[in-house]
Amino acid sequence: MLAATALINSVAVVPALLLLMIVLSVFAKQQATAWILRGLAVFTLLSVSMAPYLLQQNPQLADAWQTWWTGSALAVVPQWGIFAVALVLSMLHLWLLFTAKVGRWFQRKNNFNIMS
Repeated sequence: MLAATALINSVAVVPALLLLMIVLSVFAKQQATAWILRGLAVFTLLSVSMAPYLLQQNPQLADAWQTWWTGSALAVVPQWGIFAVALVLSMLHLWLLFTAKVGRWFQRKNNFNIMS
């Protein structure tokens, strides 16, 4: 839904196309998709963990962050609450992707090797 909305509005077209390709490869049970999603989860956890430090070190980035949240409904939520929820969600994402059941989902049952 997010990728379709981005494509319709012509905003972030390349990431939207990449997101659509990842969704299609999840349905195709591609092993590479599991690794891409795991790498994305690790990157998300690292970036959410580093965000408070980076905002503290760069005042211009902190000002841009504050003005970005000012117009939304999340402006009344404290920043530590936003980071806590984002951290919990990224840890949940990481935990889910490294479970054995999800790993088994990406194992293809069909063998298209005609020589075997």
